[in-house]
Amino acid sequence: MAQIRQEGTRWLVSGAMTMAEVSALLAQSAALPVTNKLEVDLAEVTDVDTATISLLFEWLRQACARKCKVTFAHLPENLVSLATVYGVFELLPQEPH
Repeated sequence: MAQIRQEGTRWLVSGAMTMAEVSALLAQSAALPVTNKLEVDLAEVTDVDTATISLLFEWLRQACARKCKVTFAHLPENLVSLATVYGVFELLPQEPH
């Protein structure tokens, strides 16, 4: 089961971020407080699919509406590959390494 843990201004996402889990992750994220800056850490994500990309862009849309700057950290290689194939990798703001 996928889940989000909040540590300050960071969301630590773990588990599968697939079609089967995206609705639950979206509901979890809606219940979390958001300030003006948020880092979404994907280091513990085990599986991704195209729904993952949709969820990341939904989080970006919601953050923009709340005037919150979102960055993503530790994108799994399979997510990087998928986002590159779809031509959207450059649109995902990332935390510098």
